[in-house]
Amino acid sequence: MTHNEPHFDVTSALEEVALPSAVVDRDGRIRWLNRGATVLIGERVGEPLIVAIAPEDHHVACTNFERKLDGETASSNYSVTLLARGGRRLRVNVSSVPFWERGKITGVFGVAYPAGAGVGGEPRSNGSAARPELTTRQFEALALLAEGLGTRVIATRLGIAEETARNHIRGILSQLGVHSRLEAVVRAYRLGLLQPRRDG
Repeated sequence: MTHNEPHFDVTSALEEVALPSAVVDRDGRIRWLNRGATVLIGERVGEPLIVAIAPEDHHVACTNFERKLDGETASSNYSVTLLARGGRRLRVNVSSVPFWERGKITGVFGVAYPAGAGVGGEPRSNGSAARPELTTRQFEALALLAEGLGTRVIATRLGIAEETARNHIRGILSQLGVHSRLEAVVRAYRLGLLQPRRDG
């Protein structure tokens, strides 16, 4: 920064931003929350971030977090369910980047916005219904459905109980607004949730 460039107090500005924002340190503990985040999940500075995320989404949150700490990705956008104040569950999109101090990655900075919105909180518009928000397990089950596998095999592949696999599949059908597994796979391809295989 040169002498002619103004000094901006970014932290103070972020405190007033309505979208929930947070900094999580390398140990996975919440280091800073802005006002929007505190209103949403309460005063949790010093606590593990994972306590504010629904158990079924721990994997997706941890995976994205670790990739930033390792420098694998500069930024990412993903969806999780937050455990908000008053016992509410709120599906949100998260946009996050590595947090740098003195030339080293010391944590992750993230902003959350409603799952029905695009980046920046603007409503998504792609000429069709909003893109479904599936959990990591549902995505995995969906990919196996696309291979034509049945419930029992899907459960074995995912290392879960057969009834749990059945519940994931029910959730997929509900999210996609369809009544059969075949319809789910077809709709998933149309929405870009699944990509055609390139191995012929």
